Amino acid sequence: MGHSQIAAFARLANGNVKPTRNIFGQNTLITRSIHKFAYDPVKDEIVVPQFHSQAIMTYRGGANGDEAPIRTIHGPDVKIANTDKVTIDPIHRETYIPVIGAVQVFNSDADGNVAPIRVLKGPDTQIAPKGSLPPSVAVDPIHDLLFVGGGGPGGRLLIFNRTDSGNVKPRGFLRPPNNAGMGAPYLYPEGGLLFATVRPRGGNEASGAAEAAANPGLVGNENYNQYSEKSYVGVWRVNDTGETAPRWVIAAPPNGPLRDPVGTVAVDPKRQDVFIPDRYTNSIYIYHVPEIFK
Repeated sequence: MGHSQIAAFARLANGNVKPTRNIFGQNTLITRSIHKFAYDPVKDEIVVPQFHSQAIMTYRGGANGDEAPIRTIHGPDVKIANTDKVTIDPIHRETYIPVIGAVQVFNSDADGNVAPIRVLKGPDTQIAPKGSLPPSVAVDPIHDLLFVGGGGPGGRLLIFNRTDSGNVKPRGFLRPPNNAGMGAPYLYPEGGLLFATVRPRGGNEASGAAEAAANPGLVGNENYNQYSEKSYVGVWRVNDTGETAPRWVIAAPPNGPLRDPVGTVAVDPKRQDVFIPDRYTNSIYIYHVPEIFK
């Protein structure tokens, strides 16, 4: 997101089109550095992290214009420094905030200065060590699984039980063959599907190699190319583990347009569409992939 706003577009929008509405203005308290926000379909709410004030803000699902949040988790007991991502579990009413070295869990209906109800943290967890960027997380409330990406050794996706807390070891990991880096997990629990971005190690592009060298924590503390025509989004089953090739590949290299995919915005299983944002091209690509949802 290039400006301090959340923009909504028509489902069939294509090309250079204006949003149908946006949450924008001083009262919204929205700032830049939002790399993942969440939508709660149960309560029709939008949940957004606030990087600078270390807060979690919740808006009406139909919010438009300079509209203030209806709830804000913020205060000295919150302790979510440098958070730029948020994931929710609408079934168990929990909000997951990944920070460097930890995943903090809050009651989604909380407001004000509240402490997390669980914290997954410690050397045995292998979560994004100091010097790395904050990880990304996805929660599966149906299979009771928690996936943590972008911080494990070698760019692995770490797998935990949903309710794990404290210094616990992952129950497993997932990574494509050939030591490719994996991150930005997104779950479609009802279909038992896991989507994640995949970036190659090394790469041909000088800009990508320089970026990886300057930021060794980008993907698992290894020299992964952030900008590469070899990037893609892989799809696994939620029970896949270990060094496992994706069952499906979206935007298959080298012909795919992706250079810096930052996760899956959403899936539309009814229409069998997948939405993928790319930070390098500043675009959202929509793929119709009925073979995945069958």
